[in-house]
Amino acid sequence: MKPLTPAEKEKIISRLFWDTAFNPVDAELLIETHLQSLDDIQSQQFFRKLLTSCDWYTLLKLIPAERLHSILDDQIINSLFPKDLKNRYKYARDILSR
Repeated sequence: MKPLTPAEKEKIISRLFWDTAFNPVDAELLIETHLQSLDDIQSQQFFRKLLTSCDWYTLLKLIPAERLHSILDDQIINSLFPKDLKNRYKYARDILSR
């Protein structure tokens, strides 16, 4: 799978978060910052929006699989809607943990 360039990541992030006040100039830094503070409500909202808006392969391009596992915790997954989406990410978490 070809990794995204920083410009492509910024484009995806800016499309997803068009309604927020931050400037996605450095998408890598933004993702890393939120990965550092998963207990923070803003980080949980950030990843919830990524999980509900992006397809699986885009997520894997934005966030490496070893890091993606850390955002697939119960607190974030249980806040997703609809239930089918929750089940898909629980299954993905189980696969990533093998």
